Amino acid sequence: RYIIFPYVFGNDTWVQKVEILPDNPRIVHHANLAFIKVGERPSERNFITGRVPGGDPMMLDEGVAVLIPKGSVLVLQTHFTTTGKPERTKISVGLSFPRTLVQKRLHHQQVHTTRYEIPPYAPAHEVAARRPLDFDATGLGLFSHMHVRGKDMTFRAKHPDGTVDTLLMIPNYSFDWQQSYRWTPGTKKFPKGTTLEVVAHFDNSEFNPYNPDPSVKVRNGDQTVNEMMYGFYFYTRDDERLNLAIDPKTGAAR
Repeated sequence: RYIIFPYVFGNDTWVQKVEILPDNPRIVHHANLAFIKVGERPSERNFITGRVPGGDPMMLDEGVAVLIPKGSVLVLQTHFTTTGKPERTKISVGLSFPRTLVQKRLHHQQVHTTRYEIPPYAPAHEVAARRPLDFDATGLGLFSHMHVRGKDMTFRAKHPDGTVDTLLMIPNYSFDWQQSYRWTPGTKKFPKGTTLEVVAHFDNSEFNPYNPDPSVKVRNGDQTVNEMMYGFYFYTRDDERLNLAIDPKTGAAR
């Protein structure tokens, strides 16, 4: 379900911390927050952050912030789970504005593909995706998202000089425990021309206790019985120095 919040941002708004809180968390598996322009079809194209099992609120480093453009509204793509009886929930989104100068805007790459088909009974079907970086960047962190057939995921950076840096290996992915992975600020550099890579494996066998049906071909889709393959790279651009003073009450640049 897509939930659109009835508040239009009257100015470009800079946000440093975000928390998504359902008052009935047992029926909300995850909720992804994005912004769209007024009148646009709901989507996650301008993803900001999400609430997931095992996750934590977005808390950016000093000097880094998310931009919500003027004329935007917030939208939640929400994954509800059933309990066998009627349920209600109210979901709140808390925003905290920067108290110091903003120098960098948060950027991210969704390294993913939707063009795959996992064969029946396949125990470790491989799916890979790559994205180039056209500028120097500093990495902030990584996040993985798959569904119940997700087995493992590896993140790599292939640098212009030919070296390959294995950034993260998640050997036993869990749909019910999707945590974020962060670097110490300023320690992970990606030069222009780096290729960001994600390689995932999916277990569609009968030995996967979470597999709803090992006899079917599995493709990309929003429902849990489908699959997803998303590796998120969060970073800032090294050529960016915004030097913005932010009103701590509104999030608008002064």
